[in-house]
Amino acid sequence: MTTADDFRLLGFTDADRADTERMVVDEQEVARFAATLRARIGTFPSAPRDEEMPTDPLVSLAGFLQTLPDLRRFHRERGVPDEISRATLADLGRHLALHRRTHGEFGLETHWWLTAAWSGGLYHLGRLHFLLQQPREPVPGVEHGEWVIDVHIPETGPLRPDVVDASFEQARRFFATHFPERPARTATLTSWLLDPYLLDNVGPESNIARFGRRFTPYGTPWDDNGSTVYFVFSTRDLDDLDRLPRNTALQRLVLDRIAAGGHWQVAHGYMPFR
Repeated sequence: MTTADDFRLLGFTDADRADTERMVVDEQEVARFAATLRARIGTFPSAPRDEEMPTDPLVSLAGFLQTLPDLRRFHRERGVPDEISRATLADLGRHLALHRRTHGEFGLETHWWLTAAWSGGLYHLGRLHFLLQQPREPVPGVEHGEWVIDVHIPETGPLRPDVVDASFEQARRFFATHFPERPARTATLTSWLLDPYLLDNVGPESNIARFGRRFTPYGTPWDDNGSTVYFVFSTRDLDDLDRLPRNTALQRLVLDRIAAGGHWQVAHGYMPFR
């Protein structure tokens, strides 16, 4: 049973807590997914296969809640400080709030992504999220079977260089202390923030440009206007772009490029982690 303290730990809003307590889900499906989650804790697998994920995201939500004690136990056994455990797990509430803001209703569109935190491999450390994993695709200088730190950027404020530096330094100490048997020499990033057009047009002194240029591009970028629009405007609707705000230089840059027939791209990058 999920307690009031659990909901606070997970960062639920009052509205999302109320809807969670009212939701009706297939208990057998919840038990199946909970068993899958428990088996993944501490193994740091890649993203789950489609057949491992429930078709109903609310089944996933119920599975996350049911296995919260298991994940908290893993954090304690690894010596993860309680404040880092709490900050990491609060991402569940943040994604529920993001879904409500994006779609105007209760839900968990990104339920597949939360499996990263529930594997015990992802942690909120300062400004950024860091995921200890083995890359699914070749990364320059990374040998087969070697571990890397995959970087993710939650919506928690600007990417000021001093804050980002502190986050990386905290991550280096954290993983060396709590997961020394999985050493990582390289950090990776997959993001629209590595689109060369973005880096060339936001200004060299912008926080975004400084962050993106930490990483060396590799592989082949791919067109994905949807990702850029979603992260800048919190919407997946690409049919009414004229109705989106143009209040910031970044918003105007994103919309102007699409209006001119261009395409935003997602790209891979890497940088030294140690």
